[in-house]
Amino acid sequence: MLLNVEPSLFKYHFPSHPHLFVSEEFNMLNAFKTDLIVRLVPDSEKVQIGLVGGIRNAILMSPFSAPYGGFHFKSENNIYPHVIESFLNDLIEYGQNESLVGIQITLPPDIYCRSSNAKAVNAFIRMGFKMQIPDITNWVELTHFNKVYTHPASRTYYNQAVKKGLEFQLVSDVEESEQVYNLIVENRARMGRPIHMTFKNIMETAKLFTTDFFKVVNDTGQIVAGAIFYHAQEKIAFAVFWGDAVEGRPVRAMDFLVLNLWSFYKSKGVTFIDLGKSTESGIPNEGLLRFKETHECVSSLKYTFSWEY
Repeated sequence: MLLNVEPSLFKYHFPSHPHLFVSEEFNMLNAFKTDLIVRLVPDSEKVQIGLVGGIRNAILMSPFSAPYGGFHFKSENNIYPHVIESFLNDLIEYGQNESLVGIQITLPPDIYCRSSNAKAVNAFIRMGFKMQIPDITNWVELTHFNKVYTHPASRTYYNQAVKKGLEFQLVSDVEESEQVYNLIVENRARMGRPIHMTFKNIMETAKLFTTDFFKVVNDTGQIVAGAIFYHAQEKIAFAVFWGDAVEGRPVRAMDFLVLNLWSFYKSKGVTFIDLGKSTESGIPNEGLLRFKETHECVSSLKYTFSWEY
């Protein structure tokens, strides 16, 4: 049996969170997007696993407002598979008792919980949960990055950008931060890709977690590319948004931006860059995927599982 516990008790069982999108602070910031937040733990003296989710339209979702959710673990690397399986059994029973019509859980990329993800995917499939088409997600391991592109075309483009006199800068001014955001909104509009956060939303989240704004300027001082990153975990930076202006294309502003981003975060002791998914409804965006993979990124899968009553 699962118990829906108070935030203080959940934090007692899990003093730290695997990533910011399942943290209490982030969930409370976005609580208006769901009917009820639940913090579920087994009715046991030894709690090893938990789940935070939101119930909306009788569907329990983790996450209810984020790219991924997933479980809390007392010890991610040492969790037994039967503990996950038992929790999922109890979760199905919980949904029945609460008259839910469904459950949906999206696991984080492997860089956050590689060991437990393998066990969780195995348990979901064995227990009959429906697996959606996995999203392709991308990340960079900075321990292997030597501040130079390994792909020859990317090296060429970066060198071209350097000759154009571009400059990379960390932005601290709110007005300039909004300029970076507006540039990215325009970029995504050109690409036909939606943007689901306002500048106000980003700044509200920035009150809870370290948020970095970056810009690339040309030799006249015009912003030609920009990026916004969260610190999703102590050693992981998460790319919220990035993009270039029309004027940034011919001067290779994105190639210049990306190498400087990787170098910046490596100098800060960050281990991984989480670049998010390169799919929409499971369908690969081949141009975006190709860009990431030629700029030091690895592709892996992000899983979503559901249960219907």
